[in-house]
Amino acid sequence: MLQLKKVVFSIFLFYLIATALFFVYLNITPDYLTCYKSDKCISIKTPVFVDVSSVNNKVLKTTKNNLLFRTSTFYLNNNSNSLICELRIGFIPLKVLKISIIEQKNLIVMGKFVGIKLVTNGILVIGYSYIYSENSKPKIPAKEAGVQIGDQIISANGQKLKDCDQLFKIINSSQGKTVTLLVKRGEYYKEVKIRPILSSEGVYKIGLWVRDGTSGIGTLTFVDKKRGTFGALGHGISDIDTNILLDLKEGQVYKAEVIDIKKNEYQEIGEVIGKIDENAVVGNILINSQFGIYGKLIDKDFLRYGVNYEVARVQDVHVGDAYIITEISNSIQKFKVKVEKILPLYRNSTKALLIKVTDKRLIKITGGIVQGMSGSPIIQDNKLVGAVTHVFLKEPDKGYGVFIENMINMTNKIR
Repeated sequence: MLQLKKVVFSIFLFYLIATALFFVYLNITPDYLTCYKSDKCISIKTPVFVDVSSVNNKVLKTTKNNLLFRTSTFYLNNNSNSLICELRIGFIPLKVLKISIIEQKNLIVMGKFVGIKLVTNGILVIGYSYIYSENSKPKIPAKEAGVQIGDQIISANGQKLKDCDQLFKIINSSQGKTVTLLVKRGEYYKEVKIRPILSSEGVYKIGLWVRDGTSGIGTLTFVDKKRGTFGALGHGISDIDTNILLDLKEGQVYKAEVIDIKKNEYQEIGEVIGKIDENAVVGNILINSQFGIYGKLIDKDFLRYGVNYEVARVQDVHVGDAYIITEISNSIQKFKVKVEKILPLYRNSTKALLIKVTDKRLIKITGGIVQGMSGSPIIQDNKLVGAVTHVFLKEPDKGYGVFIENMINMTNKIR
């Protein structure tokens, strides 16, 4: 009886492990791949028990098996723009894989620091503040009325808000009468009625900390010369207090002068300190997304700082030597890095690549990756593969990167 229980337990454990590995495999298998029209074929490697078939039966396919894996090779039709494949075990479908067949793409790779200014759509609520009055206990009228941190205040008493000062003036001029705010929370809107309180400073308040925009220094990653579009940062601009992605109303990228670079220290990330030239607009920001900021280039002369590179496909990226392009000592330079890991589960995120700075010159100057270097292009095998997005607090010579395909897909949304 005991022996039977051991056998049953072993079978059950094997089933759990196999199921877990199977789901991991499904997650790390991409939903799409890219190949060029000049490519004659594309090969897909799977476990030997997984078959890959084309939805289009006219595509020629060959299969090669070894002990553990099966390689399915599809020979492409020059007239096709895509190929749809289905992964299955026997008659059980697993997932659909789309292969886009595109023209080979080149971009102007920049790696230059720029000034960034962004204005939000509405006023972002970032915190609460007690109001102290002579005749009552400390209160937060806005919180009591239902306003939450992360809400966007669109209008006050029917007036669309342009900035925080306008909101403050409407509240103070109310003289304690009810103020009606139109608040956006996620995708929903609601009206909130608040009665301001006269504070001990003699000003009417509702007890909120708010913000209407942000500015800073970042790195311009690339420019698509044909379309006149650009991509920068590799990650979105979020509010520093709430970590909420800012809802873009308008924004600009400017020329910037680097004054100093604060080097990384123990558990303190360094930063690029720069001066934004608001009289020198480089481009208009049209999109603020999780993969960075994107827009239209205005200053065509800015292209002189860049170099033309071929764009790599996701499947071209591999563990090994690479380099990043960034602006140090007022010149754009290449610095050696190593792609230590490719993280398939995070393919469609800003943490798809794990990189380590190996160039002693950069480590000596910055200590690794510092704030402001987000968006620095990553080059491997003389192709643009991605951009730097994050730095590790405890290991500032290491950081994450995003695949360049995710950034290019965002520029394709610009008309």
